[in-house]
Amino acid sequence: MNTIHLNKIIAIADVKTRAFCGKNCIIMPIFSVLFTLMFRFLYQYVMGDGKLTPQLGAYVLSMGLVVNIGAALYCTSFLLAEEKEKKTLRVLMTSSVNALEFFIGSILPVFLATVLINYVLIPTSGYEIPGNALPIFSAVTILASLTSCILGMLLGIFAKDQVSTSTVTTPLLLILMLIPMFSDLVEVLDSIAKYIFTGAVMNMVANIAAKEKPYLDNSSLLVMVVETILAIALFIFFYRRNGYEKD
Repeated sequence: MNTIHLNKIIAIADVKTRAFCGKNCIIMPIFSVLFTLMFRFLYQYVMGDGKLTPQLGAYVLSMGLVVNIGAALYCTSFLLAEEKEKKTLRVLMTSSVNALEFFIGSILPVFLATVLINYVLIPTSGYEIPGNALPIFSAVTILASLTSCILGMLLGIFAKDQVSTSTVTTPLLLILMLIPMFSDLVEVLDSIAKYIFTGAVMNMVANIAAKEKPYLDNSSLLVMVVETILAIALFIFFYRRNGYEKD
């Protein structure tokens, strides 16, 4: 088992944080907040009478969470593609930095920002999570954010440069975002959404608002855990195969 050096993780995370704060990535979490505000205004004032029911507030929150968690996928993929384009990735891969150190340091800034915005979206949406539901909300959104970051790293392997990042990530982003969002309208999509981590997030928030327990059933939680573990395993596999350098 490779030894993890905290100083190397911090060094990588520092570089990634500087890149993440650039205009191309930092706009994504900001957009998530603005998106949530827009839908809150739409449901509260345009389609409503100025009052926001708990069910509508929860729906607005779940929409914002899906967008924010999806944005994490794009950001991690974009940062990896940027590193490949600037030819700094080969230096890291031939240095003493191992796969796990690179993995943790790379996703840490985006992951922490995503988790933070998840909580910011609660007051932004106008829906207040009950205290007894906050632990499950935290666990599920943190796990979903982590999975999204890992998938972003995987897709970054196949992006040749920053420009191609959108092309690579868009199909999966559409699946992760649109299927849960339209699951209430199409029965088939509702069945599929149960096996997608973003769908599990939306279902959890809806159950919290409806006071239906359990807020997240065991099968959905198991799916999320399996998806996270599988994503990590695939990432390490492609890292060791030097997949980043292949066109």
